Amino acid sequence: MGILIASPLILLTRLEEVITKKRAGIIFGWSREIISLIPTILGELIRLGYYWGVCSKVSPNASFLFGSMLARQDTIIGAGTVIGAYSIIGYAEIGEQVLIGSRASIISGKYLHGRPEERAEGKSIIRERDVISIGNNSWIGQDAILMASVGENCTVGAGSVVYKTVPDNTTVLGNPARKVNVEMRKKKEQALDKD
Repeated sequence: MGILIASPLILLTRLEEVITKKRAGIIFGWSREIISLIPTILGELIRLGYYWGVCSKVSPNASFLFGSMLARQDTIIGAGTVIGAYSIIGYAEIGEQVLIGSRASIISGKYLHGRPEERAEGKSIIRERDVISIGNNSWIGQDAILMASVGENCTVGAGSVVYKTVPDNTTVLGNPARKVNVEMRKKKEQALDKD
C-alpha cells in the first residue's frame, strides 16, 4: 500500500535521475522531507514504500518512524531494521535487525565538511564522504551521533558520539564513545544495589 501511495514521488524521483543523470536531486530532497512528516502507520508505510522504490537497497521489512529520513539514495537498510523518530541517516550500510533510537544521526564520515586544518589555513575544502556501516543486531541509542562504523552485536549508548570504528560485540558510551566492560559494570551495580 505504501508503494502505491508513494508511486507518484517514486516516478518523479526516477524521472529526475534520468533527466539529470544523477541521484539525490531536488525532488528526492523535497520528497524525503515531505514524507518524513506524515504521521501514524500510514506515514511509516509511505516512507518505507518510497525508500524501497528509490534507494539502492531497502528491505521491505524495515521501519521508518515519524520524522526519520534518509539523506542519500545509495543507503542500504537490512531486514528488520528500525529507524527511530527524527533520525537522519547519511551515506550508510545498515545490517539486519538494527535498532536506531530517536534523533540519532549517522553522518557520512568525520570529514564530510572538510578537515579542520583546511578551514584554519583558508584552503579549499575537500568533502570526504565515507560509508558508515552498522553490523547486524546492533543497537544505537537515542541522540547518538555516528561518524564511524559500528560492528555486529554492538550497543552504542544514548547521546554517544562515535568517531572511531567500534569492533563487533562491543558496548560504547560517552562523548567521545569509549568501550565499556559490561560485566564489570554489572558487578558494580549489583554491589551498589546490595548497600
